[in-house]
Amino acid sequence: MSHPADFHAAHVRHWHDAELLFEHQRWANADHLYGLSAECGLKALMRHSGMAVGPHGAPTATEHKVHVNELWQVFAAFVRGTIAGRHLRLLPAANPFAGWSTGDRYAHDRHFDRTWVGPHRSGADAVRGMVARAWEDGVL
Repeated sequence: MSHPADFHAAHVRHWHDAELLFEHQRWANADHLYGLSAECGLKALMRHSGMAVGPHGAPTATEHKVHVNELWQVFAAFVRGTIAGRHLRLLPAANPFAGWSTGDRYAHDRHFDRTWVGPHRSGADAVRGMVARAWEDGVL
């Protein structure tokens, strides 16, 4: 049996672990966790904006069961017009995760470096800032 989804807690945990890996130049796993951190942060805001979830908290709509590289655009459309939508300005308009893939977890380390990970780190940090602002504003 799996544990219930807590997107906000997962967002924070993945960010902290990604930062530890980044500091030690463990680029591949840092990159993976930056993507998961951003994804969980977006899903936390979507959940609090009315995203339908099942009994364990996972999204039920197919278009919400995607990773951050696809979720970025879905998120913006979903929260537009909700209280969380006022925080969209904190995200870059262009999807920094467009080239990111969960499938890269199988790739060799040589494909990852600071240059590759940097934009994903910045994107995850933008989501982190948006989630923090939403928390301060009582949206989360």
